Amino acid sequence: MIKKQFVVLCCLAVILGVIPNGLHAKEVVLKLASWGPAKHFVAEARAVWIEEVNQALAGRYKIVDYPGGQLYGPSDIHKAVAKGTVDMGVVLQPAMLAMVPMVQGVYLPFAFDSIEQVAAAYSGESLEIIERAMEKKRLKLIYVSYLDPVQIFSNKGNITQIEDFNGLRVLSSSPIFTEIMAELGAAPDTSIPQTEWYMALKRSVSDSMANSVVGGFFQKSFEVAPYITKMNMSYPTILVCMNLKKWEKLPEDVRATLLDLGKKQGDHTLAMSKGWEHKFTGALTKAGATVSTLAPEEREKIVGVARNVWAQWAGKNGKEAERLLKLSVK
Repeated sequence: MIKKQFVVLCCLAVILGVIPNGLHAKEVVLKLASWGPAKHFVAEARAVWIEEVNQALAGRYKIVDYPGGQLYGPSDIHKAVAKGTVDMGVVLQPAMLAMVPMVQGVYLPFAFDSIEQVAAAYSGESLEIIERAMEKKRLKLIYVSYLDPVQIFSNKGNITQIEDFNGLRVLSSSPIFTEIMAELGAAPDTSIPQTEWYMALKRSVSDSMANSVVGGFFQKSFEVAPYITKMNMSYPTILVCMNLKKWEKLPEDVRATLLDLGKKQGDHTLAMSKGWEHKFTGALTKAGATVSTLAPEEREKIVGVARNVWAQWAGKNGKEAERLLKLSVK
């Protein structure tokens, strides 16, 4: 009798141990809101990440992508993720500066000389500062994708010296960029929405705008502002984020899978961004645009003006921002 009871108890233990994690476990779907063209290298890398995560976590967790802005657009995804109305989202870093001002620390105009320097800012202590700020807004950073740097597109001619900014009507949506442009003697205009920048340049309401080489090609900015001056003003990034409460409920091994596979694809975009910038610089030239590079000594003059603006930003945002500036900007 005792032996039979023991056997029954053993069987129950096996059943209870297997069923919750085995046959009857329900696969958890993680909804990802994304936007942008599927053929962009950042989107292609993200598709690989989703596939690899789904393979690694098969039967337990599955990421389902809702592409093309069908859930939320790039200006709203970070807010939707923070509220938990979607599990994960593809966040355009410049779009979330108002919600998480600390992210500005890795997007300060003229503060970074290379994309590698930006990538370094997304590591170590500086990354910890950024993550703490994001988590206060209920956002968990999963991984970073890198884009080519922002340049000046103008319909007045290429910029060859700092004096060329005098009186230049520059379209802007960034308070810090606006302030730096004003310090340089330009006339920044924040009254026109980005969706109307093309027509503003076409109608000569404005003289110039900031855009990346790749973005400027696909958005056809070169048609109305054919003079592109490379000066590597800032380096935008795209962040895959998760709602913090959702993240905290995930098992440790699932978290590690998301982060490790994400880091791999983030590193891939870092390499791809350079190739795409070179490729589309050629495409812009072929399309009739005039592309030049601002001399290093002239860019350094701009940096000298911008430093005070960076310091003011850090002072307004507290000790963490001051530390981030010190760590990130050389």
